Amino acid sequence: MKITVLGSGTSSGIPIIGCKCPTCTSSNPKDKRLRVSVYSETKSSDGTTVKILIDTSPDFRQQCLVNNITDIDIILFTHSHVDHIMGLDDIRQINQLNKKEVDAYGSPETLEKVRQSFNYIFDPNTYRGGGLPLINLIPIGYKKFSYKGIDIEPLEYSHGPSKVWGYRIDNFAYMTDCSAIPEETYGKLKGLDVLILDALRYRPHPTHLTIDDAVIAAKKIGAKKTYFTHMTHDLLHDEVNSKLPEGIELGYDGLVINIE
Repeated sequence: MKITVLGSGTSSGIPIIGCKCPTCTSSNPKDKRLRVSVYSETKSSDGTTVKILIDTSPDFRQQCLVNNITDIDIILFTHSHVDHIMGLDDIRQINQLNKKEVDAYGSPETLEKVRQSFNYIFDPNTYRGGGLPLINLIPIGYKKFSYKGIDIEPLEYSHGPSKVWGYRIDNFAYMTDCSAIPEETYGKLKGLDVLILDALRYRPHPTHLTIDDAVIAAKKIGAKKTYFTHMTHDLLHDEVNSKLPEGIELGYDGLVINIE
């Protein structure tokens, strides 16, 4: 499996418009953070490569261009907040390049919000001259499902008062926008090679893990390697990274992780 972090920033992205803080003005490319998303290429049971995108951020077009992404087989939505779905329209370029539709999975509630937000895609009366995304919305439950022999397991947890789904794909798990993890979900996270986990900042926040919270959760999960994501401009990459325990690091845009 090859995993690419497309975006590691919070909903405003980094740099923030008009901000002159040390992170927003940093020359370190690891301090530039697009909105959160990851892309994986995983070998299926028949030996073909399945291309999985988790969330379509508002920066999706730019992320595809920067990372040379030209094909997607399935989308996994974590939830329906703007910074996780609003790049969906740019899937039409994937449709046109590969002459295929794209399946999009998520909770029934999330997919209904996607349908509402992009009602023109599903309205038969919409003029199609400019092209529309060809998307199949497929609601899934809490149980593990399989796509071309690849096991995908939804991971439910809290994002403040909301419920969000992360995903486990083989020995990789992705959990953005997290404030609390139930014990049942901890039980689904044993034996991970790589975990990507929400860690907003050091100061408390009602809907996200802090750095300290995320370190505690990461140690409890015990993945061989943990990367943090969905980070604000409060976090200067090199400064924070130097203080983290062994096996835990800040993620960054363009990070490529290979799992044998």
